Amino acid sequence: MAKIQSVEPNIADLANGWLKSYKLDYKLEQEALNVEIDQALNDYYSKNGGVGGNRPDAKLLLQDKNLVNYPILIEYKGYKDKLVMLDADGKVAT
Repeated sequence: MAKIQSVEPNIADLANGWLKSYKLDYKLEQEALNVEIDQALNDYYSKNGGVGGNRPDAKLLLQDKNLVNYPILIEYKGYKDKLVMLDADGKVAT
């Protein structure tokens, strides 16, 4: 049986195109968004349990009509079974 190949590069290209079409000021993985968010991502535990180095595929700040900024962090996935992290019992990890 052939191994299923990830479509993540295609998803990233498609989604980044959408962000660009809406003229959103988004940043990719290693680009800085702002000091506070970048520091929080660096200080928080990584998906493998280590400290630091959290780099979402894309990130942006959206501002509402009251000028409140909301951070948006986007992680692209190329396999449908990688959308959630499960614990040893097969339950969604917290």
